[in-house]
Amino acid sequence: MKSTILLLFCLFSFASFAQEDEAEVVKAIDDLTLRWDNEAEKLQTYEGLGSFCGQSVYRKQIIGMLDEIHHYDTLLYGIVTRKFSKNGDKEAKATLDDIETLESEYTTKSFRRFIHQECNTYNDIEKNLGAEKGSEYKEEVKALESELKKYVKEITKQIDLIDEHVHHLHLGED
Repeated sequence: MKSTILLLFCLFSFASFAQEDEAEVVKAIDDLTLRWDNEAEKLQTYEGLGSFCGQSVYRKQIIGMLDEIHHYDTLLYGIVTRKFSKNGDKEAKATLDDIETLESEYTTKSFRRFIHQECNTYNDIEKNLGAEKGSEYKEEVKALESELKKYVKEITKQIDLIDEHVHHLHLGED
């Protein structure tokens, strides 16, 4: 009898610990999504790109945030796979698909590659046209912002989709 009670206590403790871990992952994803959404607004602008390109502390902050997002999405992938692998839940499948998209198409490495090119363009614009700030400057800035917005909005869309899935699956809730 005592061994049965001890076994049940251990199982309950493990389930409770797993639930806490799940809740922590959900909270981290919520927090990171909010932080990313705020920074994405800045990053989509010419001035925001200038800050990213010119301020190593800000650049490291953004790259670190993306690394964190990918880390927690990987943890989420494991949670969703374990919880829903047996029942074929459509929301879980969509969540896994969206995580795979983020983890394959919008990696930190691909972001760094893209943003490096954008910083090169930014620096060229500033070096060659920045002093006059005439019509050619404005056209170049507009073109750069257009490309930047497309890319940042796609990353943001994936991050937001994953956060929405988390809440539709009711992960981390008691």
